[in-house]
Amino acid sequence: MELLLILKGSAYAKKMTIQVFADRTGLPSSTLRYYEKERLLLADVRSPNGYRLYREDQIPTAVKIHSLRQAGIQLAEIREFLHADTAQQWVWMNKWRSDIDAKLSLLHAAKQFLYGVGPRDEHVRLVKWDAPVQMVWFRHQVQRQLNPFAQVMEQRAAQMRNIGLHVQEAFVKQEQVTGDNMIGKVGFRLRGKVSFPDEEFKSAEIETIEPTLFVVLDCLSNDPYACFSTMLVLQSFGYKQVGPNMERYQLHDKSHYEWMIPVVHGSAVPPKESGRRSDDGNGCR
Repeated sequence: MELLLILKGSAYAKKMTIQVFADRTGLPSSTLRYYEKERLLLADVRSPNGYRLYREDQIPTAVKIHSLRQAGIQLAEIREFLHADTAQQWVWMNKWRSDIDAKLSLLHAAKQFLYGVGPRDEHVRLVKWDAPVQMVWFRHQVQRQLNPFAQVMEQRAAQMRNIGLHVQEAFVKQEQVTGDNMIGKVGFRLRGKVSFPDEEFKSAEIETIEPTLFVVLDCLSNDPYACFSTMLVLQSFGYKQVGPNMERYQLHDKSHYEWMIPVVHGSAVPPKESGRRSDDGNGCR
């Protein structure tokens, strides 16, 4: 009764208490207090007795904040969105749409994996690179045979160690088979800023691989049917390959490798490569 007397005939008469505002927005009072604590939605004024009072035109803002929260948007991003102009708000909307598309792609890939494997299957797994990875590649032509890039992997690894890079793994992208020869690239993952001597590394190509989800298979280097097995796995799981395969070798033991098949790009676009463009084929022997 005291609050009603204060409000009647005063500057607060057209404002809503938090209980009324909660009823109008459909949001609990506790949620409104939380949004105030996070500096997302402040009461318009406080009454002399300290009651929160809201304006009519704050209702759409409260509803929008809560809707964005239910869509999984982070509080910090909502805060920036609310203070942005219309053009920048469209930038935020497009970012969130891209983010949800990427999440849906990852969930779909996870569903394909879970429906494709049994509890004791160990021959296939999922590996995700969560952040962009910088690679250095060297193109080579080698004789067609089992494990054809083993020797050049060692040679290039020795060069990397000579400039102070401690490499324990190497990657291979196969590009083309012509008669008894194969063309492909041997690469290494770079960590931090690296300076390459011009002469020794003038043929090096630098690539940034965007966040990617890979289907990974363990393969023996002396298995001539590894490519066929890979195609069967892709078909059985229903995966669609979104870029060229990579073979990942541990340099201390090149008798087997991991066949990394990209199935989801986190940015929903193919990775961009500087330097020469590689063939997007399957890289089968």
